[in-house]
Amino acid sequence: MIALFVVLPLLTAFINSLVGKFSEWLCDVLSILSTFILVVLSFMSFNLLRSGGYKPIVHTMGNWLPPFGICFVLDGLSALVLIVLNIIAFIAIIFSISYMEKYTDKWKYYTLFMLMLAGMNGVVITGDLFNLFVWLEMAAIASIALVAFGAEHEELEASFKYAVMSSVASLFVLIGIALLYSYTSTLNMADIAQILSTIPRKSSVVNFVTVLFIFGFGLKSALVPFHSWLPDAHPSAPAPISAMLSGVLIKSLGVYALIRILFNVIGI
Repeated sequence: MIALFVVLPLLTAFINSLVGKFSEWLCDVLSILSTFILVVLSFMSFNLLRSGGYKPIVHTMGNWLPPFGICFVLDGLSALVLIVLNIIAFIAIIFSISYMEKYTDKWKYYTLFMLMLAGMNGVVITGDLFNLFVWLEMAAIASIALVAFGAEHEELEASFKYAVMSSVASLFVLIGIALLYSYTSTLNMADIAQILSTIPRKSSVVNFVTVLFIFGFGLKSALVPFHSWLPDAHPSAPAPISAMLSGVLIKSLGVYALIRILFNVIGI
């Protein structure tokens, strides 16, 4: 069930890109149905977690066990964030039906929206540092395109500023992941945490990586003083995307990722 949080929006984005040119109303129905199912899955996964005594649930991809394989992890924090994220996405999609009528190629909007949602869900449930970066970039690139969706001068300028700042943030995060991998020889978050917990005193490498992550995810979440892109992006983006930006995007790509790494991987 955990994998459906990324499989379902990715599949919806793919179908929307195929049928959107021929049937706009079908894109409306598919997007609403997909986000509604994600809301239901969010509550189901929370109940599943609660019934198991809040013990983390791990889903391995292709039966490759961690730390060698890719895995999705559901715990109390990720279950809570999934509920909030998918409820806001569902409401934003409902509002988009009438609001996005003034734009051409509405199906492209739905395709980008579902890719952004898949990226955010992926960031929340991933148990692997490099895949966190992959989902982070998917959500960021889709949101950059959505900010510029109206293609007006102000929107393109805001989107360009967002793209530059997001690229700098991604560079910080990628360098941090590379250094942490060279130091621990693994990318699995739980494995890295276990290795770092055996080191009595944190090395200068770990401290430097921590600073890189604070810079990178601080830019993604528009924390002061890394917030200069946000005042332009908010008014320029379509209203549903502005709601997603402030409501969940900067929280899942920035604040949640920072909390997850500082508390669960490096150690506060």
